[in-house]
Amino acid sequence: MNTTLYWSRKGEILCVEHAPESMASRWAEDGWQAIPDVAGRRVKYQCQVCGQRAIQHQPSKLPERPHILNVDDRPASLYARDRVLRGHGFTVTNADTGQLALQVARQLQPNLILLDVHLPDIDGRDLCHQVKTDSSLSHIPVVLISATLNSVPASEVLAAVRADGFINEPVEPAALAGILRKVLSGIPLNGAGR
Repeated sequence: MNTTLYWSRKGEILCVEHAPESMASRWAEDGWQAIPDVAGRRVKYQCQVCGQRAIQHQPSKLPERPHILNVDDRPASLYARDRVLRGHGFTVTNADTGQLALQVARQLQPNLILLDVHLPDIDGRDLCHQVKTDSSLSHIPVVLISATLNSVPASEVLAAVRADGFINEPVEPAALAGILRKVLSGIPLNGAGR
């Protein structure tokens, strides 16, 4: 049975019976909001207390050429990924700052955001968190990519910001395309994409 579920900035998911009252101080402090019912979302949510009330969004058929928002401030990396992704059948839009990435994501609603962790105006992990807590963007899968977070466990990176995947660079072109297709298909990456 489908019911309204709520999530907080802390990542909690609760049903109407277990979520705090909207007038309670905890509601505002933890940033509680209803999980929007977005067509095409490939995620199953359930209350973390009772587990009985789940909502299932059925996957919509992906377009023949999924649209990837490729975000990186390094022109060489942006160009290289653009060429690889286009060569593997994706439609690509590029952004070189976090602010531009948010504007493009809101306007174009890509199928996936490939997000470098280090951007000049915002940390990619913070930007991922913004995307995942924005009701107009939260349905878009986000895959973080970095050459400098090799010492941080991928599961730690993913859990902290609700990212859908994490890729350590360098990565082979075919592996990059394969990882993104897995995420687009809703296949769990078990912590990291490699």
